[in-house]
Amino acid sequence: MSDWKIGDDRRRRTTDQLRHLRRANEGQVHWDTEAPADFTFLFHPDHLLVDAEDVDVFEEAVARLDKGVLSEPPRRDDVRLLDGALVRYVLPTRQGGETVPEVLDLLEEAGLPDGAASPDHWVHVSPGGGGGAACPAVEPEETGLTDPWPPIEPQEKGDEVSVVVVDTGWHPPAATDPRTPWLKGVDGDDENNGAHLRPYAGHGTFIAGVVRCAAPRTRIFVEGFAVDGVGGGGILESEMLLQLEEAMTHDPQVINLSAGCRTWRDRPSKAFAAFYRDLLKGSDCVMVAAAGNDSWAAPFWPAAFDWCVGVGSLDRDERVSSFSNFGVSADVYVVGRNHVNAFPDGTFTCHETPNKGDVRVFGTGMARWSGTSFAAPLVAGLIAREISEHGVSAADARTAVLKRAVRDSDPTIGPVKELRRPYV
Repeated sequence: MSDWKIGDDRRRRTTDQLRHLRRANEGQVHWDTEAPADFTFLFHPDHLLVDAEDVDVFEEAVARLDKGVLSEPPRRDDVRLLDGALVRYVLPTRQGGETVPEVLDLLEEAGLPDGAASPDHWVHVSPGGGGGAACPAVEPEETGLTDPWPPIEPQEKGDEVSVVVVDTGWHPPAATDPRTPWLKGVDGDDENNGAHLRPYAGHGTFIAGVVRCAAPRTRIFVEGFAVDGVGGGGILESEMLLQLEEAMTHDPQVINLSAGCRTWRDRPSKAFAAFYRDLLKGSDCVMVAAAGNDSWAAPFWPAAFDWCVGVGSLDRDERVSSFSNFGVSADVYVVGRNHVNAFPDGTFTCHETPNKGDVRVFGTGMARWSGTSFAAPLVAGLIAREISEHGVSAADARTAVLKRAVRDSDPTIGPVKELRRPYV
């Protein structure tokens, strides 16, 4: 996995992340470029996703494909997605070594309609330099602060609102720790932290803390997709769909997803589109997602969907953070730099350039972290608070919160909509 163009910390960091993700998933992570630091999307080397309604045209195109490409027809996987509404195929060995995107190109030449099939992309919570990542923008840092920042916004009245944080899992001791009382009552899938903290440990707990500080009267469940360190902080979009199905069983009014992905040809993610079509669209629930940390305007899914609230990051000076994505993936911007919130105690060894090998000791129940990962739950909390205090639907709460955004212009990216609270 050499990178002949590597030459700065950002590129080295991206390469470090991909090496970690690939090791954690036994080689099931491929990308679209020779140099890993240049990647735009990550995908499973053998999976294709097809909507059930397109299965016939897909299989017809496969039958027309040159017999020298596939040694046998693709196999329908036994994983059941949205009760069969989305089908995952497993490609056999390609005699010419064709990648999934190359097979899709050949299938479209054979008559497969545009968009009928897609790679199974990797959704990830790490930062990126290429584009398959989301957040955070840095690894967690120690802090001597004992109070969260942005601070807790007291709330005396309002109904309880259900929020599901779909993330790396939950650190149960935080719910009873006297140092983090704002997390009392939060529950979720235990990420089973030990004395040595794995990469991405505490990510979901930190995000739950951001939501609670903005909206104290929330019932939060952290739906974990990378508990026990499985996956290296990443998950296939088809597997993410299963996690989102689980999330909906908690009857959420707001879902926060601080993760995402770029896709082949920048087409909308099939898994997230199917989730909206079959589950989210008919519910009283809003999804909020991080815009990503790649400093560019290319679509980042699910934040780029018009039904999802995509959130970019601001610094305290009200300018867009240098790491934040912008454009179609960011409907609104809010502070995402240098948040302070709950984090597990333990020893953390950095695995990314330029701090690779640096040992950080966390013993205060808190950490400092930056990224659109942490801007997103602030907006999720504001929407939940609007529902709680005014008894409105999730959709109306989303509209009300976004209407409070102030139009401004950032010299590097142009017009933006910013949510400015007292802490910005």
